[in-house]
Amino acid sequence: MMKKLLLAFVALFMINAIFAQEVVKTRNLNTIAKTKIITNGREEAAPMQVNPIVRANSHNFIGTTYYDLQTNGSMSQRMAYHSDGKISAIWNTNASTSSSTRGTGYNYFNGSSWINDAASTARIENTRTGWGTLATIGDAEIVAAHNGTTALVISVNPQRGSGNWTYSTLVGPNASTGSSTSTCLLWPNMVANGNTLHLIACTESDAGYLYNGIHVCLLYYRGTFDPTTNTITWEAPRVVGNVTASEVAEFSGDSYAIACNGNNVAILNAASSTDVFLWKSTDNGDNFTKTTIFQHPYPGYSESTTLVLDTPYVSDGSCAVAVDNSGMAHVAFGLTRLLNDDITDGKYSYFPGVTGMLYWNESMNPIAGSTASTLDPDNLEAAGYTIIKRADLNNDGGAYFANGGDFPGYGCGGVSMPQLVIDGSNIYLVYTEWLDWPFLMVTDEVAYYRGVFAQKSTDNGATWSDVSWLSYSKEAYYIDDWAWAQDTGYTLSDLQDLNIFYNEADCVFPSVAPQVVNGKLAMTWQQDYFAGCEIKENNVAMAENPSNITFFTIDADEIGTFNKTDEVSQGLWQVEVGIVDNTLSNMKLYPNPATDNVNILIASKENANAQLNIFNLMGQLVYSENVAVAEGNNLVRVSTSNLQAGVYMVNIKTNAGTSTQKLIVK
Repeated sequence: MMKKLLLAFVALFMINAIFAQEVVKTRNLNTIAKTKIITNGREEAAPMQVNPIVRANSHNFIGTTYYDLQTNGSMSQRMAYHSDGKISAIWNTNASTSSSTRGTGYNYFNGSSWINDAASTARIENTRTGWGTLATIGDAEIVAAHNGTTALVISVNPQRGSGNWTYSTLVGPNASTGSSTSTCLLWPNMVANGNTLHLIACTESDAGYLYNGIHVCLLYYRGTFDPTTNTITWEAPRVVGNVTASEVAEFSGDSYAIACNGNNVAILNAASSTDVFLWKSTDNGDNFTKTTIFQHPYPGYSESTTLVLDTPYVSDGSCAVAVDNSGMAHVAFGLTRLLNDDITDGKYSYFPGVTGMLYWNESMNPIAGSTASTLDPDNLEAAGYTIIKRADLNNDGGAYFANGGDFPGYGCGGVSMPQLVIDGSNIYLVYTEWLDWPFLMVTDEVAYYRGVFAQKSTDNGATWSDVSWLSYSKEAYYIDDWAWAQDTGYTLSDLQDLNIFYNEADCVFPSVAPQVVNGKLAMTWQQDYFAGCEIKENNVAMAENPSNITFFTIDADEIGTFNKTDEVSQGLWQVEVGIVDNTLSNMKLYPNPATDNVNILIASKENANAQLNIFNLMGQLVYSENVAVAEGNNLVRVSTSNLQAGVYMVNIKTNAGTSTQKLIVK
């Protein structure tokens, strides 16, 4: 019942960041491969089955799953970091390649160890479920998950960590086709304040089922937990945002988030097909007010009735919301573009190469306009909004895409899957993005991995720190010249046998506990050596190889200083050595702009042979020279008289260092 999507691939080249961004965000449809190769946004051909080299990992594995999908868009609340330092964590799990065993995986850190084995695929429910969300009240753990047919399954554990779960159901209102009805509730997200539970979930997603005139209608439930009986009393549902069918034709599963802080409750809707709006209560859910953050250029958009050919920038449906101690809501959502050139096929296209994620809070103005370019990341940044972009991981002047690289389907943009945590005036933003070249999965084809990153703001969102690459492992080795490997005739198997490189894993679906405890953040993500979500028949996300659920903690004040991306440079990895200090630094070019000659000043920590290369913005090599560098400062003069006027990238590289600067030739 997952939302049907289409993946629109962008023809990309190995080019510097400036040009790459222009290509990714192009308005020229001729650069878009419009072939409809995906039926639901996550379906891909099964990857070549390769036994990956097992490497050491600085992160802990707390669970295993054959179910290759944790969310259709936004991650629901799935962790709790208790004040005594103990931790509860859940995830979508599956014990085998049969979907009948799907349910909620669970583990609990009791202060000294996790109570369940890292290989465990057991579920807490006594029936097939999915999309569990966790809230805690006192010592009680409460999980809501859908059974996919009739209701939500509500599991209650009165003593966290004990595993003594009891079960009830929350049956939805009748969604109707006119001739049949469904009480199904899907894709829940739940938080708690005191003994009050706040839950959102969607009605039936099968075609033709409407509630309040809306397909896949998003509902809000408020419940009261009785700790003496461990039961919950639920109030009647309300349509989130009080929207009507003329405003929203349909919602989209998991394209929303919920958070609370005391009596302040915030619900964010950020589907690619609707307005982005915030529904907020200051009285524990009695009353809500609505703020439209962005007005969709196609009000009442529906796949079956609305042609969209101008590929507007929209939210990608992956979002997060948090509420600070003053009651102000903070939100983040990824950006993509929307194309619907056929209203008869039940599919639309999105653009995974759009690399921008928006941060917004209630002190800011809603985004003015509802045109195709309103949510263009460059336009938003020019208007003063905070845009998170891909990091330059190899410190070569920009975030590259490889020629022919494949974007595995996740249904989101290039920077997305946000999680927000607030502690006083400190805001922590955890998210994923496509990794920079050369950090790719290579089997029978090149595919992009995603990694988990973080930034923090210490001034309530006004400014942000440097980027930390949380999922990076210093035990991973990388080959930095794939052309060399191909020229020498090495196959993937040869490279593995020779231990020349290890694959970085695909790290996706981060879930962060909403509390900072003892100065630490706690989180999980799904880690898989094969990029993307593997979808089998009948839209079942089953993988032949299991994924690990990775647990990670970090001192909150280390965000922005731990594994800073400007220190994680391609030239710092040595085969079978690992990370070393960069021996090159302080490159300066003068005059710049240049006419006939350019002087290149570079500092080296050693005597070494170096390669000096100059590339144009198409990534083409236009000049190359072998030079010797000595310990200390070095000066190299290069003639530019044969170079056409334009922008170039100058790179000097040794076995132990690299440095790149932009050159303008007049």
